[in-house]
Amino acid sequence: MRHFLNLTDAGADGIAAMLADALDRKAARAGFRKGRVDTDAPLAGHTLAMVFEKSSTRTRFSFDMAIRQLGGTSIVSDGGSMQLGRGESIADTARILSGYVDAIMIRTDDHAKIEEMAHYASVPVINGLTDASHPCQIMADLLTIIESGKA
Repeated sequence: MRHFLNLTDAGADGIAAMLADALDRKAARAGFRKGRVDTDAPLAGHTLAMVFEKSSTRTRFSFDMAIRQLGGTSIVSDGGSMQLGRGESIADTARILSGYVDAIMIRTDDHAKIEEMAHYASVPVINGLTDASHPCQIMADLLTIIESGKA
């Protein structure tokens, strides 16, 4: 899977694999301090750009903690600190960010922006929320359903 813009991008097998990995990692983290890096640190040396055109508390903190727990780092930008689609085109922003980071997560009101970002980015783009889709929240909800034993 190159990008994660919609749940369908992962397919049934991809969704099952991500959920299984999440369950395994969550079990392995039992007793760890929240900020402790997972033993295998799969994202060591990797950086995630988090672009928030739409403000968020849970999305920002959950993505930031997840990347840290997996050994990576993040760079956060809110809508006011970027010229996304205004003074600088989305295509240019996608190309520039791709030169600095290993993946881009964007939270925006306009799904067309994330699709354009994915088209021009040379790194994976993750949908942190758009007006059309919120695949990461769906994954979190599915994990909760599985853990509750109601799946």
